[in-house]
Amino acid sequence: MAHSNDSREKVRIKYYEDNMTKAQHVLSYIGFAAAIAVIFYIYYHSVIISAIGGLVLGYFQEKNNAKSVAKKRRGQLRLQFKEFLEIITISISGGSGRSMENAIMDAIPDLESIYNDKADIVREIKLIVSDYQAAAIPMTQGFKELGERSEIDDIISFATIYATIEGKTSDFGFIISQTHDIIKDKVEITMEIETTISSAKSEAYTMLVLPLVLIVIMSAMGSAFLGALFTTFVGRCAATFGLVCTLASYVIAVKATEIEV
Repeated sequence: MAHSNDSREKVRIKYYEDNMTKAQHVLSYIGFAAAIAVIFYIYYHSVIISAIGGLVLGYFQEKNNAKSVAKKRRGQLRLQFKEFLEIITISISGGSGRSMENAIMDAIPDLESIYNDKADIVREIKLIVSDYQAAAIPMTQGFKELGERSEIDDIISFATIYATIEGKTSDFGFIISQTHDIIKDKVEITMEIETTISSAKSEAYTMLVLPLVLIVIMSAMGSAFLGALFTTFVGRCAATFGLVCTLASYVIAVKATEIEV
């Protein structure tokens, strides 16, 4: 069991990939296919059309969800890295002459107390420290490699600055502190924007659900108008137009809120 845990900790994850298991992909696909099939049924009242629509569009929605999962994990790592920078900044700015390497190693218990030993930042810092202690791989190289695997600008910037100042200046504590402040401000601005985006998403999704709710209520009331919607050619065309508008609105709402900072 110890060997299994050690192997897990040494896995070098590419954070720009979703890293979902096959079972998670399958469950995600089933969930989206079912939800889309329900929407199709609301518009068409046809099991066959609903099943085909759910199976086809569920595939594409599952792919989009996998991208969202990867983006969310990268966002979490970015926040965790900000906390890591804050810990090492405090550690090396006390004027005690502590080296960057010692500050990074000492940051692990603090990170574990904030998150847990399974958090991505904890596992990654442990991996960097392990490479440094066991194979004498410079920590600067470890952070550079982490930046490449995560494609997070903050980590890439830190790795570049760390490699530039290592062993070349006695003011590295001040430089790291300034780097931390810049990244902290950037992350806080990003969080504010994401909060605004989340609110806009909630409003957009509410507007998308309302037509579905209205159709369901009117169908339950036995409206003759909706009866024609589900049985006549003109009604099918109108239902198709409504469904296309609903799907297009969803796509536009998602794309409009995908803002990179």
